[in-house]
Formats: sequence, structure tokens, C-alpha cells
Amino acid sequence: MYGVIDFSLIDTMPGGFGPFAPPAGWQGDYLQYLRARFDGDIGARQQIAVVGRIIVRKLEGAPTEFIGPHAVEAREFALSVWSSISRN
Repeated sequence: MYGVIDFSLIDTMPGGFGPFAPPAGWQGDYLQYLRARFDGDIGARQQIAVVGRIIVRKLEGAPTEFIGPHAVEAREFALSVWSSISRN
């Protein structure tokens, strides 16, 4: 369903690939979009959590770069997801 996932580059550009990229032509509140993806798609939820873990753990060989218009929000969202998971 998702194929091979490259966590080294996170695209937030509408029309891009992955759970952080809204569909082409999308306009709206980006954090609402991410929350809806996180809540409604288990695959997206897992990928977002993994990205948060990679950032926090700074896993060797897996640098994560966020690109696109929502790069900052996407990174912060992934970090918040991992923080909430790791506290439990």
C-alpha cells in the first residue's frame, strides 16, 4: 500500500508524496489537515510517529529534512506526536 518509505526527505508541498503532503490544489489549515490524516489513516499515523522518533533520537544514517511550505509545522507536529507517545 505505501511501498518503500524514505524518511530522509519529508515533502509538505500539496501534490507531494507521503502523509505530510496535502493533495494537489489543497488550501486550508495545515495543522487541521495533519490531525485529520493522523486520526483517520493508520499508515499515516505510523509514518508521522516514526518521523518524530527519528528526529528526537537523531538516528544515524537517517537525517530528516522537511521541505515545502509547511516544513516547520510538519516537523513540530511529528515531534509533538512522538512526545505524546513516549510519555505513555
